[in-house]
Amino acid sequence: MKNRICIWLVNLLLRRKRMTLNEIQEEWRAHNADYSITLHRNTFMSYKRKAEEMFDININCNRSTNEYYIEYPEEINNSPINQWLIQAASSTDVISRRKRLADRIILETTFGGEEHLDAITDAMSRSKCINITYHSYWMDAQSFIVEPYFIKFFRQRWYLIGHCHERNALRVYSLDRMDSATISDKSFTMKEKNYPQVLYNDNFGIIHGEENTKAHDILLKFTTKQGQYIQTRPLHHTQEVISHDENFIIFKMHIKITLDLVQELLSYGSSLQVLSPDCLIKEIRKTIDEMNELYK
Repeated sequence: MKNRICIWLVNLLLRRKRMTLNEIQEEWRAHNADYSITLHRNTFMSYKRKAEEMFDININCNRSTNEYYIEYPEEINNSPINQWLIQAASSTDVISRRKRLADRIILETTFGGEEHLDAITDAMSRSKCINITYHSYWMDAQSFIVEPYFIKFFRQRWYLIGHCHERNALRVYSLDRMDSATISDKSFTMKEKNYPQVLYNDNFGIIHGEENTKAHDILLKFTTKQGQYIQTRPLHHTQEVISHDENFIIFKMHIKITLDLVQELLSYGSSLQVLSPDCLIKEIRKTIDEMNELYK
């Protein structure tokens, strides 16, 4: 409950920018219909301090107006973890207070594996390896020692990306296919090159590709209607618009060609034409030809 109120407070100040204590209390009274907590000044100050610790921010008060505000709010907006916390907690709070609408709120759940997150992130924070028992779709359960570089959430699945000692290579493990995950006594050193911002800088999705896989400059021609959607939901951080008219939008990005990317592009059907590079065009054409054979 405390964390939920802290996140509510931060979310409120992000939306309203500046508010007096009276205004915050008034908002809480409207929000607090399903709870029985009164936000007295001392209670507010306690939650304020907790929120500052949780998000590593300062919530200051302008003494001339008695308004509270978040110092450098862009630091929260630029942090994926903070954004996740705010979005998840805000939606959870609303839904938990509207359970009577359960048959009218449709959600997508994850495929599981959250029970392993604590051990994995604990190992990450302590620079310890993780012992996992893992079963893939095509092999029986096996045990591995993994250096846990980072975790990633992609299409309703949690993944662990790290160096496997037994394979002596980078591997990706889906948490829902782990039978167990425990912290090892073995330590490892987290190198700069293994942070996600470096290791996955040129990637879309979860498939990393071989070490010698190079990124390409890719040109994608979308119909204007679909392209407007892509503008609001970029495929990659390098995405930029190089042409835009009433019929088409052409995007450029620098990215590796992996199965995840090919499947994503195919999902847009006839609203997308790949203009370059040739290797990607050939891969798309090959898949389309194979699909066409199935329906002759």
